[in-house]
Amino acid sequence: MEKKKTITASMVLISFAVAIFIVGVVKSHQKLMIEGDYPYYPDVQSITDAADVIIVGEVVTSKYTENLMVDMTPDKESKEETPYTISTVKVTEVLKGNINVGDTITIKQLGNYINQPEATLYEIDGYLKTAQNELMFLAEYENSPYSAVNPAQGMVEVIDGNILYSASRYSLWGYDDPAIRNSSVDTLENAIMEIKGCLS
Repeated sequence: MEKKKTITASMVLISFAVAIFIVGVVKSHQKLMIEGDYPYYPDVQSITDAADVIIVGEVVTSKYTENLMVDMTPDKESKEETPYTISTVKVTEVLKGNINVGDTITIKQLGNYINQPEATLYEIDGYLKTAQNELMFLAEYENSPYSAVNPAQGMVEVIDGNILYSASRYSLWGYDDPAIRNSSVDTLENAIMEIKGCLS
């Protein structure tokens, strides 16, 4: 009887140890996410007004990670650097902003895409990739790279030169879900006409 109690106690301890090990392994494989807080733009006019720069561009280099000091709070003593994923983009068309076709600009996206991504970008696979073409609504900063006004709405991929695609249901173009909107194909040409209409 004593031997059965010892075996049972041993099995309980082994089961407990295995459970702790499994929880540890699962937690170590979960990504530590950064949660950004962004404004939502309900229509083309609002996102056009919010952007300092609106361009179409081709991603030349992508996925370089860097910690940047972006906190410009005056007299704040303890400022921390923030992880960003950096890409360069060659401008192919300018719709708004003090920028020229042919310029190469730097874009920052919040989070280190490998081990500490921004939650929205991770969910929609939104980090820029080399050779992608994008319609971009950007905020301009002094002494810092450009950023999308909103990661879910501020960048829309251009496929085959004219078809817009987005994995975000918040995107104003390119998200094809009949439950949310009609399933017509959004084109870059039509989006540019809408944006220009908002600028006049």
